[in-house]
Amino acid sequence: MAEDRTDHRMNRLLAALEPKDFAALEPYLEIVHLTRGQVLYGAGEPLHFTYFPHDAVISLVNDMEDGGTVEIAVFGREGVCGLLAELATWEAFGRYVVQISGSASRMAFERLNEVRNALPNLRRLIMNYSLVVW
Repeated sequence: MAEDRTDHRMNRLLAALEPKDFAALEPYLEIVHLTRGQVLYGAGEPLHFTYFPHDAVISLVNDMEDGGTVEIAVFGREGVCGLLAELATWEAFGRYVVQISGSASRMAFERLNEVRNALPNLRRLIMNYSLVVW
């Protein structure tokens, strides 16, 4: 059986963390495999996890009244999916759909909040990321 070489630091946001900040997050991270077309959250659903993609790509889309969809944001290995909605409402802004299969690191929001509140550098990195995305 081939060894799985997936590493949380394949995500560039996680890789940018200082070693002590990454060490504080690592026990709460789990690697998950995402498949194309998988819906992580529907619009308005409560968010329980944030996803740090490695080689997967996740889109945030909104369904239009005419039946069409519009893509609002794309999340890849440079960032994190679901975090900004969690900071605002704890509910999905739209539908989070996996566009390209791959792996991601997943973490419960409650744990991320605990660690973020204790680590100023992590809090600053997340705030800087949110300014770039939105």
